[in-house]
Amino acid sequence: MCFNIVILNPRKKDVRVQVYNLLTMARFNRDGFSIYHIRDSEEKVYRTLDFDKFVEYLKGNIKNDRLIHLHFRAASSGSVSLRNVHMWKVSRNKENSEYYFISHNGFVRRLSHITYIHPNIYYWSRTLNRISKSKIIKELNNSVEEEIDSDTLQFIKTEDFQNALFSDLTQLNKVLEKYDFWGILFATNPKRIVAVSYGKPLHITLSNSVLYLSNDDVVPLVARKKKIFGFDFEDALHTTYEDVVILFDVEKMKVEKIIKLERKVYYYTKAYFNSMNGAKKNEEIDEETLKHLDEAYWWYY
Repeated sequence: MCFNIVILNPRKKDVRVQVYNLLTMARFNRDGFSIYHIRDSEEKVYRTLDFDKFVEYLKGNIKNDRLIHLHFRAASSGSVSLRNVHMWKVSRNKENSEYYFISHNGFVRRLSHITYIHPNIYYWSRTLNRISKSKIIKELNNSVEEEIDSDTLQFIKTEDFQNALFSDLTQLNKVLEKYDFWGILFATNPKRIVAVSYGKPLHITLSNSVLYLSNDDVVPLVARKKKIFGFDFEDALHTTYEDVVILFDVEKMKVEKIIKLERKVYYYTKAYFNSMNGAKKNEEIDEETLKHLDEAYWWYY
């Protein structure tokens, strides 16, 4: 379900090897490739459906950029089209005096044109067989002739989201809950990064003075190796944050603010997933009780 990463390189080191290593994540995310990057003061954006063209672009344009924002899409909602390739630009006004480039790993269930099931349900449910989520979704998308905007594209265009992003980040909690948002979202510009984690860990890695924020653990792909006492070690610091909004100052390389988000735990009955008709949530239930429900499907919000 998409690969999403922001790389901060304040000492302007050559990060081509690390970026090329990250291309391995495109093996499972082949429905669109995008990058927003800054070298000195020059900003560039590239979006394509063609992996080979994307690789050629990286070879000709990436070296010691101070900010690199990458996204590889695995279509979960919406058509496989250039319009739905991430790295959309959202501006506060027509003059573009304040803007962000946005990417997301996850889903926004209330804006999806399909009834979306959490990935864990596909792979770990006791009663559902191990099935290919991407195959089902692509078949559904291909059965519709007109182009469909992805759930994320619809979400970032809402007045609710844009007001929170530009005016009051503390309001994001209500917006995320309202639209049933899940995952990791990045909004970047030359001065700031807004990183949103809701229901999924945000991985933060520091290696060789380069900082990586991502939806997955990238230590094996980006860390330098050190041999100590004859053992090979990965020279990296790694931590995770979950259910937070992080505002990061790119110029000062410093966290400005961390806003803790509240996320409720709900359970859904077997009948909900059998019917696939958007049934309403059941009453909130605590995690301990949830463990003893044999036929309840669980889902973190």
